[in-house]
Amino acid sequence: MFYPSDGKILQELVSSLLSGSGRESDESITGIVSPHAGYVYSGAVAGAAFASAPDNVKNVIVIAPPHRYPVTDASVFDGEGYETPLGILPLQREITSRLLGAGLTFQPGAHRSEHSAEVQLPFIQVRWPDSSVAVILQGSVSADYSGQLAEIISEAVRGFNNTLVIASSDLSHYHSLAAAEKMDMKVIDAFVSGNPSNMEEALAEGAEACGIGPILTLMNYAVINKQTRFGEIMWETSAAASGDNSSVVGYFAGFCGGEAGK
Repeated sequence: MFYPSDGKILQELVSSLLSGSGRESDESITGIVSPHAGYVYSGAVAGAAFASAPDNVKNVIVIAPPHRYPVTDASVFDGEGYETPLGILPLQREITSRLLGAGLTFQPGAHRSEHSAEVQLPFIQVRWPDSSVAVILQGSVSADYSGQLAEIISEAVRGFNNTLVIASSDLSHYHSLAAAEKMDMKVIDAFVSGNPSNMEEALAEGAEACGIGPILTLMNYAVINKQTRFGEIMWETSAAASGDNSSVVGYFAGFCGGEAGK
């Protein structure tokens, strides 16, 4: 439903989305925001996000919103790995064990047929073939819980170098292009500010993001780890693919990290 089922075609598509983005890797980036729609709609934005990330990533934490299952707080996938047409992406067992040991639970039903984390995985497999992943579906979108989850993740990845955190999120849904741009810019401006409180204010003012919990967790994770640089990589809407400006979905790629070059 979201990307080609043929491994060769998928590999070529993801590679073209990465190379076609025109972005260069930034070794100081520790987290990205990436959309999770079908590749025909959001693939270019996702490609820009992943192309901007460091080349030497070994451990990936994907934080994504559940769409089909009521998740209590957050669910950590506790299987062996994720299988895509590109093969099996193995689970980062030690980080996953630490997350579960910190009180998070595995709620199996949440991970069945959930696309928000899955669509990130082929990009991970192509970009970093030797990496492993820990997947968190964040059900609670409260600012307080995002702060708590960010603390848990920070402890879980302690001692692991070359780690990237991904917040999976689309932005506004089914508004006109003009309205979507105004709403989405509120989210992007709040993200770039690096202040989670500004994101809460943007939402109170009518901004939308289906992965607002993961975005807030990523922002808090960056703050905890003294990652002070936040920025926009790319913004686009579904209108670029569909040609329909009357009802669009917004897609955003953003980054956080330390000082450039460090």
